[in-house]
Amino acid sequence: MGEFAQPKVEVIITVAEDRRAKLKQIASELQNNGLEISSEPLENLGIITGLAEEKSIEQLKNVKGVTAVEPSMPVQIAPPESDIQ
Repeated sequence: MGEFAQPKVEVIITVAEDRRAKLKQIASELQNNGLEISSEPLENLGIITGLAEEKSIEQLKNVKGVTAVEPSMPVQIAPPESDIQ
């Protein structure tokens, strides 16, 4: 039987500060390892965002210059009129 495609998760990838000059090259290598880039890399921050199958996350972590691969988490901000908790 064929292998079923896994659902993709949204990830945030952080690139080492000393490798940010090669951000586009690193982004290309990440794509070759299963990352579907979702927006233009943030060069000043060394951040690349995209979608990847969970099974390819370890491969992404092993790309030279990558310091972290983390799942993207939703952020909710309370309305301005709400009480501080």
